[in-house]
Amino acid sequence: MSRLVLIPLVLFVAVSGTAFGLAKWHPAKPGLPKIAGGSVKLGDQYRGETVFSTSCASCHGQNGKGGGIGPRLVGLPISIARVKAQIDGGGNTMPAGIVKGQDEKDVLAYVATIVTLQSG
Repeated sequence: MSRLVLIPLVLFVAVSGTAFGLAKWHPAKPGLPKIAGGSVKLGDQYRGETVFSTSCASCHGQNGKGGGIGPRLVGLPISIARVKAQIDGGGNTMPAGIVKGQDEKDVLAYVATIVTLQSG
């Protein structure tokens, strides 16, 4: 092979391999905050954001920034265990079990990214 073909081919393979390797490794992948105690199971935060926008945002506002009925969640100092208890038991104007099963785990994962986590 000629150098005019070989050098660009080697460079292409090296750059492509590096790009695919970094994409697979996810060095900048956002993670979930650590939960004190670890007793609450979390799901997928991205799916949780979608479920939150359809099931919770009408009261808590888009992205938890506050709504007419529910409190602002962004930056709220609260534990995920308390959030789960509120979802499960309801209270005030919030109906109990508004999300359940995997949807609840996903919403909890999303809420963990917008509140200020407290232990307990």
